[in-house]
Amino acid sequence: MFIQFTRNGAAVRLIDRTKELAVLDSARAEALSGRTRTVLIEGAAGCGKSSLLAAVAERAADRAVVLHAEGTESESGQPMGLLRQLLDDVPADGRPQLPDPDAGPPRPESMREFCTWLHGFAAAGPVVCSIDDLHHADELSLQYLRYFIRHVRSARILLVAAATPQHGSADSSLQSELLRSPASRYVRLRRLSRLGVAKMLDADPELSRQHGLVEDLHNISGGNPLLVRALLEDCRAAWPDTAEPRALRPVTGGLFAHAVDTCLRRSGRAAREVAAAFTVLGGLGTPERSAELLGISVSAAARGIAALTSAGILDGCGFRHPAARAAVLDDFTSAEQAGLHRRVARLLHDTEPHSTAVTGHLLASAQADIPWSETPWATDMLRDHAERLLARDEPRQAAAALRLAYEACSDERIRIDITTRLSTVLWRFDPRRAEGLLSSSLDIAEGGAPTGPQLGSVAHVLACQGRVAEAAGINDRIAESANRTGDTSLQLPELPGSRVLTSYWDVPDAADRSAGTAAERVLEQSVLTDTTLHALQQAVRALAHSAQPERAAHWSQSLAEEAERRAAPGWQALFTTLHAEVLLRLGDLRGAELQAAAALDVLPEPTSGAFASAPTAVLIRAHTRTGQFAAAADRLNRPADDQLFDSIHGPGHLRARGLYHLATDQFHLALGDFIEAGRLLKRWHLDRPVVLPWRTDAAEALLRLGEVQQAERLIQRQLASPDARHPWVRGISLRTHARTVPQEERPALLGQAVEELRRSGDRVELAQALGDLGRALQSVGEATRANTMTRRAWNLAHICGARPLCEETIPGRASRDLTRERTLIPATTAVDSKLSGSEQRVAALAAQGYTNREISLRLYITVSTVEQHLTKVYRKLKITRRQDLPVDLQLASAQGS
Repeated sequence: MFIQFTRNGAAVRLIDRTKELAVLDSARAEALSGRTRTVLIEGAAGCGKSSLLAAVAERAADRAVVLHAEGTESESGQPMGLLRQLLDDVPADGRPQLPDPDAGPPRPESMREFCTWLHGFAAAGPVVCSIDDLHHADELSLQYLRYFIRHVRSARILLVAAATPQHGSADSSLQSELLRSPASRYVRLRRLSRLGVAKMLDADPELSRQHGLVEDLHNISGGNPLLVRALLEDCRAAWPDTAEPRALRPVTGGLFAHAVDTCLRRSGRAAREVAAAFTVLGGLGTPERSAELLGISVSAAARGIAALTSAGILDGCGFRHPAARAAVLDDFTSAEQAGLHRRVARLLHDTEPHSTAVTGHLLASAQADIPWSETPWATDMLRDHAERLLARDEPRQAAAALRLAYEACSDERIRIDITTRLSTVLWRFDPRRAEGLLSSSLDIAEGGAPTGPQLGSVAHVLACQGRVAEAAGINDRIAESANRTGDTSLQLPELPGSRVLTSYWDVPDAADRSAGTAAERVLEQSVLTDTTLHALQQAVRALAHSAQPERAAHWSQSLAEEAERRAAPGWQALFTTLHAEVLLRLGDLRGAELQAAAALDVLPEPTSGAFASAPTAVLIRAHTRTGQFAAAADRLNRPADDQLFDSIHGPGHLRARGLYHLATDQFHLALGDFIEAGRLLKRWHLDRPVVLPWRTDAAEALLRLGEVQQAERLIQRQLASPDARHPWVRGISLRTHARTVPQEERPALLGQAVEELRRSGDRVELAQALGDLGRALQSVGEATRANTMTRRAWNLAHICGARPLCEETIPGRASRDLTRERTLIPATTAVDSKLSGSEQRVAALAAQGYTNREISLRLYITVSTVEQHLTKVYRKLKITRRQDLPVDLQLASAQGS
């Protein structure tokens, strides 16, 4: 059953309040007949006390004078505030003279005078005194009310007061007085039952048809009428069309959240603080823990919990719904929440030192303005937690734990270890920040007195991140300390065959045929982690410079995909860059462009940091090779990172810029870039032509400037290096060397260069050498062979997308023009008729410069099968070597395969 009345012109429904209204009606009738009655209505915030008071006032309004007062927390300290508010509805000339509140404790005669006045006022007509939120009343007003209850017996007065019982404020003595008085009545308001919630829902036929809504409403609100009404209003706002069943989800920041906030404020400060404690304690919340956390008694905490439970916000020691918890959190600043988390962490550490909940609260306390001196144990706990997070592939959370561990630590030496580790973790997803953080670690190391192992750790991470200049500096510092103290244990362990720490970026000797096999073994047996990252990276680089560079493409792509699956964009960018470098080395210019751009795309700050220069350099070189000079210039015009030329990526950037200058006829600028790249590499003991052939680059610039002798000296030095045994190094060196010798000697050198470059797998360099060979043959009168080599060079350059090289090889000749002038090559129809489909595909790829291994990978056949097909092709076409293969052997079908 429900009862409806009006308040301020609006209809108010009282659900399941029949018994309570009966008590109030009986007390009202007795008061109207001349017997003073007092009623205390108790109930949790939001349970309808105010509505019940309004109902009493509404029913008595036609026969009695209604005086109303409402206690508030902000006015609870104003003496006589509640009593003065109660008298506001009395005409000024008829009000009693109240004593000055500053005159000290009230005298009995003053309270007697007030009661006499009230008795006389009621003689003119019945009086209803309605007091809401009595628990916020000031003490002086309460003394007057207690005196009234004890001494006024036969007047037409009904005093109705509403209070929240668990507040524990000064109204407890008044409550005792009321319970002792035979003229008093007590009404306890409870939350609504499920049936009561259903009755509230009956007022909205559309919502009442929603299946399971009553159950959801009751579970979330606990039957608190205020919360139920707020939830219903949220439903109406969120469900404009209620034809279909909907799940009940309180709206974030909606009326439900405001209703929870209202309940908290009306329940008093202690209840609000207990609610805040429970938001951070979670499932660990108990009266004892919340009391210790808040610095209050257990009984006070228990009263707060009882008030929140009565209001339907808590269910035992947990929130009924996450939306209620969120509403409580909204009432506190982030700093206040963080402070609670720090206190919870300290509390739990004292009782459960190994609980993972402790570190969770420490992390949530990042904004707390509480000295870390109170939690000296936090540093080690947070560092251990970070390692557990890394084992679960949660690097961002691990980084947050390490940052907080750094803040909690006062020992500068330990801070170096934390910063170094944090830099390694950050590399997974933000290389730029990792580089910056390691710089701060380096500053601390240089300013303090770190141990040898700490310096070694910093140097190792610096070297792995490519900052070889700084790593070498620390290595020298350790060596000097060892020489000065005689303590050789401080020296860094060197890798086999290396001289300094910077050799972390070296590659195996060209003569070491087992290097590629060893690299693949590392790649097959290692799992991608922080500790294996550099080893895997170096294994890919070793493969890229071995006799099987295409295997490096496979592994770099595989590792990049693994990094993407594990949400490690820093690692993904690293291996994607390696993939781009390998593709560029193989002459796949378009693929190199795509991969380099992809590497930059996954970086949070793609235009900054020394590492970002690595994929950028690949893009610049690919753009330059494909004739996209404006795009290359755009990349070069962007500011370089301050640490770029202290890192391994600096020489690569210089070479990319130099090649652009060379292609755009800025020969002096190009020469300067190549010489500076060489200077850096020599300084770091990394001068390896197989990695960066700056001497042949510089020789090219010198030849364009007419400095033949200087160019020859550089080329000879490169040919004398151990790396000259590598087909790629030897091939590009011989090709450049051919330009320094008389014309009649050039074909032989270029023929050797073509053979070496064919073995290396670099199709762009092979096209360059074939073009040079065609011109050299033309100059000595071998026109037929010259035309064949030229067309092969053009076709290979065209397949790679090297437009400037196409133009250099056959100026002004578009791809469609090439088919019109093939007088020196047998007709394709005649050739095709002699070969099977498989033989045509193998021969076409061989004519384009692919190695047997590359053909096998491309056509998914064995190398032995490739060799067999080529043997048959040679026999059918009556040729003896690969160079004599016609270039127009169904090129389109070969590309399609």
